[in-house]
Amino acid sequence: MEGTSLAKDVIMIDSQKRPKVITVLCFLTMLGCCLSVIWSIYQYYSITQSEVSLENMVKSKGDTYGLMTGIQEVIRKAIDNALLNLIIGILCSAICFYGAVQMWKLKKIGFYIYSFGEISPAIAAFFLTGGGLVSGFLLVSKLVFCIVWIVLYAINYKYLQN
Repeated sequence: MEGTSLAKDVIMIDSQKRPKVITVLCFLTMLGCCLSVIWSIYQYYSITQSEVSLENMVKSKGDTYGLMTGIQEVIRKAIDNALLNLIIGILCSAICFYGAVQMWKLKKIGFYIYSFGEISPAIAAFFLTGGGLVSGFLLVSKLVFCIVWIVLYAINYKYLQN
């Protein structure tokens, strides 16, 4: 029982130094990273269904403003780069997780590691899908989400130490 009370004391001391905002952000980030790994694996295994959808799109008539063609290109590139997307997704999730752990420990380097891991997949996805209107929209939507989280951490950067 004595070891348990020691662990509780360490947690209490550690949580008293760390602002609650940093604690919540780091916890949510770590949870999000775990979910991101699961999502990356799911996407990899479900990409074969996209091949069927792609064939149906090719057979369909009518292309409103080239949108179908753009979607077809994105799906084709996603199928071609499925393994690379899986590796990037898992690797960047691990980088973000490590950055969050460092910020949990109140280390400034964690912010930079996290930021790199957060922005990299969006940029890689843009290049892996070949650019274009649909890819550009996906990039912007991913980057907006990434930037919001980076700004939340940046606001609390003052609490981080060397």
